[in-house]
Amino acid sequence: MLDQQTLHRRARRVLPACLRTEAVIAVHDGTGRLAGAGQSGLAALLLPLRHVRRGDLWFRLAADTRAALRARPMMFLQDATEAREGLSRHGAPMAWGPWRTASKGARAGRYTACSHDGHARLWVLPASGVVVYAWDDRHELAVEDAG
Repeated sequence: MLDQQTLHRRARRVLPACLRTEAVIAVHDGTGRLAGAGQSGLAALLLPLRHVRRGDLWFRLAADTRAALRARPMMFLQDATEAREGLSRHGAPMAWGPWRTASKGARAGRYTACSHDGHARLWVLPASGVVVYAWDDRHELAVEDAG
């Protein structure tokens, strides 16, 4: 069985390198239920035994990343356009489109980017110290689908 640190390292491969994280804090498996951020919930999503077609992972941002986002968020995110690694061992890293700010209502102070294929979205919530990776293999994600 993989340890929590190894699972976190595998999970964060979809994130740009500048978005440093400390841990996975929530896992939703696409059924609308919280799968848990513990080893078994996270392992179920990351290991190739069962492919989950839709879900989201919530990460706690590292302190230095939270500080940089508070100071100049769009400048910090402008170069965050490529994931650390590919989803498969030999696949190319996911490419992220331009970052946008959500400036209205309850979503104010949130930043989002969509994968080039439209099936994944990142939400950065600096005030909460969280980054959310949401995906749906079958449908393109609208701005409202996560975060």
